[in-house]
Amino acid sequence: MSINLHTQFQYDPAYKLIQLTPELLEILEKNEAGSNTGLQFKSLSAEGTDVVLCSDDKTWLIKQKNHSNTVLLMKEFVPENDIQVSEESLFGLRQPEDNYLAFANTSYEYETRAVEGHLNLNSLLMYDGERDFPLGADEGSLLHSFDELADDSPCSKKECLSQWHQLGGCTISNVLCILSQNFLSKALNITLVSIMSENLPLDDLKLDATYEAVRKGMEDAESSTFSPYSKEVVLTVLNKFGISTKENTAWELDMLTIAKWYGLEALQTYVRNSSLSVDEFLIKWKSLFPAFFPCDIDVVMLRGHYYVPTSGYIQYLSKDTLPSEVKSRFRSLFELQSTWVLEDIEPFIKEFNTKGLKIDNFIMKFAKRKQITDRNRKITITTVTSR
Repeated sequence: MSINLHTQFQYDPAYKLIQLTPELLEILEKNEAGSNTGLQFKSLSAEGTDVVLCSDDKTWLIKQKNHSNTVLLMKEFVPENDIQVSEESLFGLRQPEDNYLAFANTSYEYETRAVEGHLNLNSLLMYDGERDFPLGADEGSLLHSFDELADDSPCSKKECLSQWHQLGGCTISNVLCILSQNFLSKALNITLVSIMSENLPLDDLKLDATYEAVRKGMEDAESSTFSPYSKEVVLTVLNKFGISTKENTAWELDMLTIAKWYGLEALQTYVRNSSLSVDEFLIKWKSLFPAFFPCDIDVVMLRGHYYVPTSGYIQYLSKDTLPSEVKSRFRSLFELQSTWVLEDIEPFIKEFNTKGLKIDNFIMKFAKRKQITDRNRKITITTVTSR
């Protein structure tokens, strides 16, 4: 096969080339076939200097890759006069049947890298149960629908929704907001107490029935006509602390998420500045649950939020207080605790493992690893110490 190639090009920055991975190509092909999928470019900043590409459920970072190759953009072309190529120039090939015109060239292309999308929280207020919310807020900066938030976030819609639920996103007075940790704790506690008092099924909770139980409980407890525990707040509690079933019409309580929430509250309340024995801490942790709430607890649920200053004792540790440089992070962790169980240290350092190495192999670049066999429990424990 041979073609005639004509050139009439110039450098034109209006044309951008992006590498299509098999996954991206599949999404485009499904969209052409009529599937309700597609790709959307979004900016990471107001200046538009960083851009992401989003599908319905994934996000890719777009980065410019310069090169010295000759890359021509071409289109089919019909010349005014028929062109015949001499036989000597064909080297045994047939006469060209097609003509293409190169109309532009580029010196770079864009490559994609899968990343985790993030919600843009800049326009979201914090709600703490105020009666007059959002009094005094700039109306022009408020968001009134989830679609507005999703469009304004460098994130796929599925990731947006997941993070919205994890953060405790809610709609109050037709304004999108985040429930404060203090208010969300109160809302969770009241919701759980109301569910148990009305004997609602923990694995098949309906929004209307759950809200009615909360409303009834608040009427019995308070004489005030205002209750901050609206239907939207109850929905937020179900989305954050429940697993949706039956096409988002029912929820099953997520006991692990609930246990972690109360456990983190116990860490911040009882062992922020000093340690407690694990047994004492477990008693404090259990005391935060509503009475008779059926939820198992184990300190390993809270990995990534504590360290062990002395054997058998526990103390709160916020990752935000640790250095952001990997070597300094390891050094600080070993100053707090000389020997770590691999699973305990992993949450504090896994963000640096950008190449996706096996975690024990990654750790060996910065620390020593040793396996210890506990013959009584018939398990092997991997410990990590400073070099």
